[in-house]
Amino acid sequence: MQDDIAAPVAMAVALHVGLLALLLVAGWWQPAPQVISVAGPVVEASLVVSPSDVVAAERSAAEAPKPEPTPPPPVEAAPPPQPLPAPQPQDAPDEAQPVPQERVPEPSPVEQDAVAKLALEQEQAKEREEQEAKRIQEQIDLTERERKQEEAERRQRLREQQLAQLAEIRKQKEEAERQSKLEEQRLRQLADRETAPAPSPAPAQPAGGNNGVDTDLAARYALAMLQTAEMNWNRSLAPESTPCKVRFTQIPGGEVIDISFLSCPFDGQARESVERALRRSPMPYAGFEPVFQRQIDLTFCYPQEACPR
Repeated sequence: MQDDIAAPVAMAVALHVGLLALLLVAGWWQPAPQVISVAGPVVEASLVVSPSDVVAAERSAAEAPKPEPTPPPPVEAAPPPQPLPAPQPQDAPDEAQPVPQERVPEPSPVEQDAVAKLALEQEQAKEREEQEAKRIQEQIDLTERERKQEEAERRQRLREQQLAQLAEIRKQKEEAERQSKLEEQRLRQLADRETAPAPSPAPAQPAGGNNGVDTDLAARYALAMLQTAEMNWNRSLAPESTPCKVRFTQIPGGEVIDISFLSCPFDGQARESVERALRRSPMPYAGFEPVFQRQIDLTFCYPQEACPR
């Protein structure tokens, strides 16, 4: 309300100020006096006034009626303020009307079933693809595990073969060294027996025959059987300086058919070495037929110089 009144008042004040400004400008503005040019020399004149004239003039001026003062120009009264026009209600901005949406037709039941069926088929196809991808990945993983396992087994077999080959080479080397030592020992024993007197043969059961015995032939027969058995014997399995007395049975031709241990402290492996030595090759027979005996007692012991006699 105050704003509506202040505007007309301000307009009235501005109008009056404008009128006053026009009056002042009109009072100040006067046309410049025109100078008249007259021919001839300039005449200088002076006015001589006596004192009595001055007094008389002052008296006349005092007695003369004073002119009435000129009334000031009427000031136009400001027009009464006009009633402000009633503010017209401004039209409220039109609210944005929602754009009418096109009505989407509802699908028919047949279309809904087709859409649902299509969605189900797509979901099932996606599941089948995922299952197939999973199966393929599992197959790849299984194949990779089998490959790694086969590779590990192959390396293990190769390592075992290499170890077995090394063990076989080591065993052959040891066997060759042992055979070399046995051969050296056998040669020394043969040399010792050739220089030493022949031992008396162990008593044996007389074999059936004509009861004729050649003592020299029987001694050579006993020595030949002992040398054959010792040559075939693996001494590394038996303890040193430990005698083992055995009795074996042979048939004509020197083949051993039975072995028994009379007094032998050897373990199982050492006894097997004695049996292999007796069965490895036939005992001497050719040339010893007159002194052949079916049962022979032998004593296995090494070295001979350390064994009891």
